[in-house]
Amino acid sequence: MKFSCMIWPHSGNVVDPVVRLAQTAEACDFETVYVGDSQMIWNDVWVTLGACAMATKKIRLGTGVTNMVTRHPAVTANAVMTLNMLSQGRAVLGVGAGDSAVRTAGLSPARLPQIRQRIEFIRALLQGQEVDALEWGVDAEENTWGSESRLHLVGAEQWGNLPIQLACMGPTSVRAAGEICDGVIVDGHMGGNAEGVRKTVETAIEGAESAGKDPKTLRYIAAIDAAIDDDRNKALDKVRPTAARNIARKPWLPDTLGREHADVVKAVTESYRFYQHLDLGAKHREIIPDEVAMKCCIAGTPEDCIAKGKELKEAGINEISLFVTSQDEQGSHKVLQRFAEEVFPYI
Repeated sequence: MKFSCMIWPHSGNVVDPVVRLAQTAEACDFETVYVGDSQMIWNDVWVTLGACAMATKKIRLGTGVTNMVTRHPAVTANAVMTLNMLSQGRAVLGVGAGDSAVRTAGLSPARLPQIRQRIEFIRALLQGQEVDALEWGVDAEENTWGSESRLHLVGAEQWGNLPIQLACMGPTSVRAAGEICDGVIVDGHMGGNAEGVRKTVETAIEGAESAGKDPKTLRYIAAIDAAIDDDRNKALDKVRPTAARNIARKPWLPDTLGREHADVVKAVTESYRFYQHLDLGAKHREIIPDEVAMKCCIAGTPEDCIAKGKELKEAGINEISLFVTSQDEQGSHKVLQRFAEEVFPYI
């Protein structure tokens, strides 16, 4: 089992808290730090990751996750290659359809055919291949002077070898991740409970095998909010904002979430506001009952968290990535330290 963390770099703070959290994660022997990308509400992901690269020595660094709507895939390929160079080979690229980043820019998430095409485009560029230019939006014009139709990424031969991981919202995208990616990232509606994990792993294996890949090489990453306290209620209160996003308008939910808590799913979907995305003070957090928080997150007493970790491991997860936030820097340091000392050694 690998252990990592995903840091939300909330705007309004300087970048320093994220850097300090990355240093704490490294000191606690976490394998990877991922930084979220949501340009309207958080500090820039690539600038922040660059700062983390300069302040750490061994921990892997990546996006958790970026998208291919607000950023052209060619730009993303260069950004992650540059991060890999700056960190001396520690970069990993996490991508997704786009959530708060695209919605707060007035845009829509990418559909699966676009995601597949753009990941394959990025992969080819990072492998040093020459590829056809993508068709891109309404601004594209025919016969633009000097426009190249065949593209390659200078420097990829040396620094382009790095893993690509896809954040998935349902079995269809999980299967695609198994086919074309190195890892499958699932949040609390799919990765926070054994029911969702088993379906995720089963589907990813099918995708990998259909592509002639060894499924054992895949990472199955549960990206879930985390809180630990000797008082279970205090811990659950901290994860309710993320639990809300884990169920709001998701295309696929394990039966115990989608059916048993259908009324909660409906209420959260109707009230969710993306300018309060993963905000500790979000209004929609008040709708989340304890049962939903427990199913979507790794939270509670140390014993609760150990039990959840074992549940996920037995279901097939091989990386647990804890959500932490720069919005509560001191609280996040404590989460990383307590999980490293009181939870991970027992999973």
